[in-house]
Formats: sequence, C-alpha cells, structure tokens
Amino acid sequence: MTDNSNHAKSAGTDGSPAAAGDRKFDRSFRKAYLHPRYLPVWILLGLLGILAFIPPVIRDFAANILYRPLMWLPFKQKKIVHTNLKLCFPEKSAEEIAAITRDFFRVGLKVTLGYGESFFRSRSYLRKTYMVTGEEYLKEALALGKPVIFMAPHAWAIDHAGLYLSASGLTMCTMMHTSKNPVYDWFMNSMRLKFDGKVYERGAGIKSIVRALRDGYHSFFLPDQDLGEANSVFVKFFAQDKCTLMVLPRLAKMADALVVPMFSCYNEEHHRYEVVFDRYFEGYPTGDIMADVRRMNAVIEKLIQGREKQYMWFLRYFKTRKDGIGVY
Repeated sequence: MTDNSNHAKSAGTDGSPAAAGDRKFDRSFRKAYLHPRYLPVWILLGLLGILAFIPPVIRDFAANILYRPLMWLPFKQKKIVHTNLKLCFPEKSAEEIAAITRDFFRVGLKVTLGYGESFFRSRSYLRKTYMVTGEEYLKEALALGKPVIFMAPHAWAIDHAGLYLSASGLTMCTMMHTSKNPVYDWFMNSMRLKFDGKVYERGAGIKSIVRALRDGYHSFFLPDQDLGEANSVFVKFFAQDKCTLMVLPRLAKMADALVVPMFSCYNEEHHRYEVVFDRYFEGYPTGDIMADVRRMNAVIEKLIQGREKQYMWFLRYFKTRKDGIGVY
C-alpha cells in the first residue's frame, strides 16, 4: 500500500525512529502518548470506540439526519468540493453539482462515524463488513504469480480497501508520511496493520517498495494527489489537465509488477464497505510515459463514474496549474 494522503512517523519496534534503511512502523505503544497534551485526541478516539460498537444501521440513520445541518456550515472543504466538481464536470448543472455534494458529505459522515471499527473491532467482525465487486479480476491477476500494485484512487472508505486485501491473506506494504500528532499516527498505523504487513515512512523511498514487491509483498498505491510538478506530468483528468504523478508506471516496471485498479466505497443500501476491482493493466507500462499516465487517469475516471459521492473531492487535485493561476 502506498499512501500519499495520510501521514505517519518512521519508527522502530518500540515506536522510536527506525534504523537507517529500515524506516518502517509497527503498532508499539509508547508511554509518551499518555501526555496530557494528547487528551483531545484520546477523547476523539474514545468516541470512535463507542461508535464502533453501535450497529451500522443506527449510525447511518443518525448520519442521514446530521449531515443536513452540517451542510450549512461555511467550512473550507465544501468550497474545494464545489470547485473540483465544477472543473471535472462542466456539463453538469448547479443543481446536479449540489446533489453530488450533498451525497458526498452524507457518505463521508457515515464512513467517519464508523471509522473506529477497523481499530476497535475484531478481525472476524471486520471480514463480515466487506462486500466485493469484480473479484474475478483480483483472482485473475493473482493467478499470474506476479507482485501486484493495487491502484486505488482516494475515497472516503479508502482504508477499507487496504484492510480487505490484508484480511484476504495477501502480504501488503504501504508508504506514509508523518502527521503532527504521534497518537494519531499510532492509531492509523495500528489500524492499517490490523492484519499485519509493512508500513514504510515515505522518506524510505520508492526502492523500499520495490524491494518489498520483489520479496513477495503486494503494494497499495494512491496515485491521484497533486504533489507538485516534480515527478509529474500534465495529462487529462475528466475535463482538466491535471498535474499527475508518474510513479505508477515506473514502479510497475522496476518491480515487474501487475497493476490492478480498485476502488473503495461505502454501500449505503447494505451498510457495508464495497471493494471494487477492475481488470489488470495488460501490457503496462508501454514506455510512453504520457500514454501510461493518461491510461491510469482514464481508469480512475471509470471507477469514479457512477460513484461520484464516494471520491475524496475535498482534496486539492488541481493545486498545480499550467498557467500558474490558482483555483482554490
């Protein structure tokens, strides 16, 4: 798993910085996490723990009520969502954009209220929370006997995609960055390592992921954030030229790995997390970096279409612009 959005601190088995060349995390708890300055985080985690044991149907019913007044609050993310939707779908009316925005925040609240499940509930419980679409594509790729890079666009339920893979018995690795709060990092790493695996600090570099892939691990790559022009090219994403990372085709070539697209959703009808797979990229990479990156974006578009409410539209996907004029 390679995560470009969330953050974690490089640590050894005691939670301290790992040795050079290792730079991966584990779930070890440190006494320093009990410092009073972290009390607000512990209160929040406690609330998530309580919510984790409330039936999803009840949580979702509450979210259906609570999201409406929340929509009236003037928070910055709402403006970013509107901007992204208008940039990507200029053909949609203001009413259609507003409807997607309402659906987006409703789904987001449902996922957020259930976020503690992955940390506080048992492995057996979590396995029952998943449903799968396109499982035949996953089996087809794994049958080829190569390491797999699971290409997953950012979605509200993104962490459940990685957990599903680990829960299915696959040996997974991920890459993350630090946040400013080590208790939050410990919580996130503990959750993502629920079914074991490796979490590397991003400073370990892409070669750490390549080594893990060659050693029999599979990886989870989030390819769609705008991280600036370094290691990126401008290619189409819906109606816009988007500053897009070139890492995926390079990683696939270096590790001789397959790329399997996947998307993580919250299924409101069944109150479960739905993991969607598409067919692996055949003949990828081609050596044409522009074509390879555009192919990646085209598949991301395909995964999002019809599931617009699931995508993380509050991220600044168009932060870097060809003309240098900001849109946020």
